[in-house]
Amino acid sequence: MSEIKLASRKSRILAYLIDHFVLSLFLVIPFTILMANEDIESDFLFALFPIWMIIFFIFYCLKDSFKGISLGKWVIGIGVRDENDRSDIPSIPRLFLRNLLLVIWPIEFIVLAINKNKQRLGDKVANTIVIKVREMGVWKKIVVVLLAIVISFVLFLSAIVLSMKNSEAYEAAITFIESNENIVGETGGIEGYGFLPSGSIQTSNGYGESVFTIEVKGKEKDIYVEVYLTKVPNQNWKVEEVHYE
Repeated sequence: MSEIKLASRKSRILAYLIDHFVLSLFLVIPFTILMANEDIESDFLFALFPIWMIIFFIFYCLKDSFKGISLGKWVIGIGVRDENDRSDIPSIPRLFLRNLLLVIWPIEFIVLAINKNKQRLGDKVANTIVIKVREMGVWKKIVVVLLAIVISFVLFLSAIVLSMKNSEAYEAAITFIESNENIVGETGGIEGYGFLPSGSIQTSNGYGESVFTIEVKGKEKDIYVEVYLTKVPNQNWKVEEVHYE
């Protein structure tokens, strides 16, 4: 029988980073999409956010429930086991308790750094350890973490862009730009738009304000157009100001 080895502190931190970036998408992306929907009031989102945070935290604490591994641990090749029987996978309540203490993560990392058995506070409370399940080279770990970060960023950015472009406010801004003779003449004819518009949308009680900075690609030259719009109940978005350069 092969010797069971404790997971290194670096492996545990890398697994934590992967979990953190990937799971954070489930917290951020839904709200990003909802914020771009003018039919959902800002006051409702503010009230919903604490509830969603609680649901997310419960899900986060259960991340190791499948055979003592999370996505990050599976990628890195480590897993949670019982401290007294290193072949035994702890129960789900113990795994939940173990991750519950991540709410005080600065203390957790300090304890992990100084504990001789490479346990954090959550491990000590739940009587667990983290072991190597399979070997993985240092460079492979680094590459995996960087890929997780890049993929998470791309997905987050894509969610923002798609939500914004699918909003009624953005569509109203594009309609105005395409019907504006000065902008069409400045570009020599509109051929398309940049992939990454910037801006914001705010709505409350049927009233709304939004502002976008949109790259307009033209036959002769490209320009950036800033559009400010407002909305009143039971009416469409209305362009109030336009600036371009």
